[in-house]
Amino acid sequence: MTERNHSARSDSKAVRSFGVAPPCSLAFVSSLAGWGGGEQWMLSAAVAMQDRGHRVLLLVQPGSELASRGRTSGLEVAEVRLGGWLDPASLAGLASHFRRARVDVVCANLDKEIRQARLAAMLDGRSIKLVARRGSPDPIKDNWHYRLVYDHGLQRLICNCEALVESVCSRAPWFDRSRVRVIYNGVDTVALEARADEGDIRAELDIEPGMPVVSCVGEVGWRKGQEHVLAAASALKDRFPKAVWLIAGEGDGRVELEARAQSAGLLDHGRVRFLGFRRDVPAILKATDVLVLPSRMEGFPNTLLEGMALGLPVAASNADGIPELVEHGVTGLVHEVDDVETLTAHVGRFLTEEWTRLEMGRAGLTRVQERFTQDVVMDQLESCLCRW
Repeated sequence: MTERNHSARSDSKAVRSFGVAPPCSLAFVSSLAGWGGGEQWMLSAAVAMQDRGHRVLLLVQPGSELASRGRTSGLEVAEVRLGGWLDPASLAGLASHFRRARVDVVCANLDKEIRQARLAAMLDGRSIKLVARRGSPDPIKDNWHYRLVYDHGLQRLICNCEALVESVCSRAPWFDRSRVRVIYNGVDTVALEARADEGDIRAELDIEPGMPVVSCVGEVGWRKGQEHVLAAASALKDRFPKAVWLIAGEGDGRVELEARAQSAGLLDHGRVRFLGFRRDVPAILKATDVLVLPSRMEGFPNTLLEGMALGLPVAASNADGIPELVEHGVTGLVHEVDDVETLTAHVGRFLTEEWTRLEMGRAGLTRVQERFTQDVVMDQLESCLCRW
């Protein structure tokens, strides 16, 4: 639709290839077959730690997306079928790999993985430190097995924004919060720009020059609130008849969401397009004029971080960690959770005011460059994982 801030995106440096902590052996554990923000973080973290001189082992579900991307990235990948958290075969498999790689520190995202990793470390018989990382507001549960692991078996807990600390720890008054480290997600702007240039989404989707594109990227379901995107598209279709709305991602809410779009006539003439799971999200962002994320629950969303790093203005809810990334009226426009009317007004303003899009896009890029580059956050992560 309009020229964006591409010229402002050229000053970033590549991720540094030396460390800030003594070398150690790290294992990252993931039990999910699909791909989401947690898996993206784990891959980026594992690659960065390997680049900094640490031995890295990625322990993942057989056939998972993370296994494929890990190998492509040059990581040592071992596939372990991870069943229930007390499954003997799962625990034995993890323990065997911990022993083989002489793992010093294990990092895991999900509660099941955290509990499995601690039990497997006990089977290994060596002193292995456990670091958990949480990127969603799901709380630590107040029961005996959570308490056993979090209170007695966990050395550090990473939350990816300040807002998550209270959400995650609120139901566990016994948990020692001095173990918490807030480490934001980061972005390698050089690599992101290169990936953004790999495809021409407008040509692929036959979007003509001058047609504005509004995109929402993320798992399709209640948490991300994509039905609010449909409501905004419906409300704005007469004011902006050429606007194209892209919804990228999979999830258990997709079938119902597409049915809603169909019944509202939003699929006519390609006004709203469901793209499904995509590996080329940066290219989608490059084709976008306005990025929206009306989440109900959120951590520190990579989608917004990457969009801002590419000079995009964002219209997002104030769920959890989003206001720590998006400064209302400066780097984007923020609305209350479930406030569809305000979301619609914000998108309408962006589509009307080119200068607002450009100004907030530039401010967002500056904010990312100053606070959320990959080097900055990986320094913090390396210290958390490797300095004791």
